[in-house]
Amino acid sequence: MDTASPEAARALPRRSSVLALLALLVVGLAAVLLPPSPTPRATDAPADVFSAGRAAAHIEAISAEPRVLGSPAHTAAREYLVGELEALGWRTSVKSGVGWYSPTDGATQRGARVHNIVALFPGTDPTGTVVLAAHYDTVRGSPGAADDGIGIGTVLESARAITAGPAPRNDVIVLLTDGEEDGLLGSQMFTQTRSPSLGPTVVLNHEARGNAGIPVTFRITDPNGALIETLAHAPGANADSFTQFGFELLPNDTDFKHFAAAGFHAYDTAIARGSAYYHSPLDTPDRLSHESLQQMGDTALTVARELVESDLTALDSGGQEVVTAAPWGLIHYPRWVEIALTGLLVVAVGWLVAARIRRGEATYWNVAAATGVSAVTVGIAAFAAWLPWFIAMRLAPGMASPVSSEPFRPGVYQLAAVIAAAGVLVTTYLWARTRLPAASFVVGAFVLIAFASVIALPYVGVASVLVLPALPALAGMQIARFLTDRPPLPTLSVAVGAVPAALLLAPAVVMSFDAGLMFGAPLAGIFVAVLFSLTLVLWEAVLPSSATRVGRISVTQMAGTAAIASVLVCALVAGYLNRDGATDPRQEHLWYALDSDRDSAIWASPDSPRSEWSRELLVDPASPLPAEFPWRDEPMAHGPAPVAPLQAPEMEVLDDTAAGGARELRLRLSSPRGANAIGLWVDSTTATVHGATVDGHRAEPADDFGFRFWAAGPEGVEVTLTLSVLEDRVGLRLIDLSDDLRVVPGYEPPTDRTVMAPTVIVSRSLRI
Repeated sequence: MDTASPEAARALPRRSSVLALLALLVVGLAAVLLPPSPTPRATDAPADVFSAGRAAAHIEAISAEPRVLGSPAHTAAREYLVGELEALGWRTSVKSGVGWYSPTDGATQRGARVHNIVALFPGTDPTGTVVLAAHYDTVRGSPGAADDGIGIGTVLESARAITAGPAPRNDVIVLLTDGEEDGLLGSQMFTQTRSPSLGPTVVLNHEARGNAGIPVTFRITDPNGALIETLAHAPGANADSFTQFGFELLPNDTDFKHFAAAGFHAYDTAIARGSAYYHSPLDTPDRLSHESLQQMGDTALTVARELVESDLTALDSGGQEVVTAAPWGLIHYPRWVEIALTGLLVVAVGWLVAARIRRGEATYWNVAAATGVSAVTVGIAAFAAWLPWFIAMRLAPGMASPVSSEPFRPGVYQLAAVIAAAGVLVTTYLWARTRLPAASFVVGAFVLIAFASVIALPYVGVASVLVLPALPALAGMQIARFLTDRPPLPTLSVAVGAVPAALLLAPAVVMSFDAGLMFGAPLAGIFVAVLFSLTLVLWEAVLPSSATRVGRISVTQMAGTAAIASVLVCALVAGYLNRDGATDPRQEHLWYALDSDRDSAIWASPDSPRSEWSRELLVDPASPLPAEFPWRDEPMAHGPAPVAPLQAPEMEVLDDTAAGGARELRLRLSSPRGANAIGLWVDSTTATVHGATVDGHRAEPADDFGFRFWAAGPEGVEVTLTLSVLEDRVGLRLIDLSDDLRVVPGYEPPTDRTVMAPTVIVSRSLRI
């Protein structure tokens, strides 16, 4: 096996190489832009199809205000959803109980009285159960039209369409979980109390981390072969094994976690564009993309219909597959193929290195040096892609959402990231090829890609991101060597070999930004670097010689200056487009804490002040506030606040027994002011908790024990603590939490911005 010699690379005519690069650019843009978004169907669409108009009606009905656990809006939403499912003729019930989350790091535990909505449409000859899932609660302050209104609309409209069609073979369940936002509590309760009658179960879970974009099935349980095959039949389906690896590196999670842990087969599908609206008061029905809703619904309904007619007992034999999205649909193949292709790439690159050295066109040292330079350049390109938004956030933090660190209009910042990465690549290459032979960089780039593929191989799907575009590009270079006497065929061969790279990597650059600029921009920079590396033979023919000068300025300096100037222009334009007043209102956190023991109060925020309005309230330097917010260790900006006439949470001692050094307390906690949540923390200097139950649910013992409990209701919640005492009296910290800042005297909501997650805390200390 051989490949293009440096002479062949340099022999590529500049004009045809320019045309080839332009053609590849067009292919990449087409891959990004041409896959059409589905046209949202109106409410009068045929009964057997998914209608975004009908789904949107459900979203509007429940998204007038936040659906926080224990709130009237939460109850009203549940009643509406139950009524809609009953009207479809499904056997509908509300399963109530306690959901609980115990972090593995010993932090404050979370629980709630949750009310899952479960509706059954029985099958004619079931082999198992298909579950259409979403959650119906929201965070404080957000009406949740996208998170998770889009999931609710998708599930209800899909259920209606299934009802309108032939009777399904398998049982179908609509599961609308509760308490997802406070620790995946509803799904935890559902999986722990599930009925054995479910049989083999596959769950289609629907989520949102934005209000627009392509719905991506970013996680699928193993064995995934049969699930991916089914998903591939759905119009507009988008899935990628790489996204599963990437998501699992992030601190976020969804109900999918408990479905997978319970042994269910499951898909996790979400939209993520427009993440500035995530968990925001601006997550309203009018801002939700109906194109995204239609696409999510079309995919869900198609997949559900195929699954309800399938033999679900066969899902376990589906094997493990790798999947990625292409403009024409999903590419998927068994895991062993990924391993084999990676091995083939390693062998091909090894042969490439040996051939270049054998012909005297490179040395081991040159290849090693070029590989090292390439690796460092990729890292710098990723950093450069991240840098424009990082600097913008430091200069004007108000542009970014406090939750997702994303601006309302990120497009030009994304362009700046791509230009910054490309500028680093071109500038570094022009500089380095004066010190190393150009042929070494073609080899070094492929050595780096092959090495990275091997390192990535333990993580399913990650190596494929590199291997699928690299193998055709390498083959195109090999064929070009045998066509050197037949121009312009060598250029055509290299260009055709690079077409898969343009088709796969250009969309990957764009999709990276769905993770947000802070995480997605460096990833986009890496994809830009891979694409540049795979077309390096063409760039070598196009880029001027490093010795070229205009006056005293070298071409390398000109390239670097042009890149910096372009990035600065993009940053200025992006800042102008996202200036205060030019977008939807900017967002800030504001919390209020009343210490009833000291009769004092503060304003606080987990973020630094972002405007004159918040700077007037948060006048003190950031510092930890464990007395006011005992579940947080991080510093908080804060300042003095008026004392509101709010009743403190109450605690009644129902039983207190002691034997030796142990003590058992049975307590009832309640909120006279009807707050949504109540919390209790034990002072670790006075006692150690060895056992605890909250509302009958076992909590994890801990040296620093504490919990927050939602939807306790007017009767409160009963708590039992088994303690080893360190002092005569046990110290307790009690809080309750609500979300209406208007109870604070003199509080005036800002007119030009919105308040994220409004929070009112009342606390007190007790020793018993």
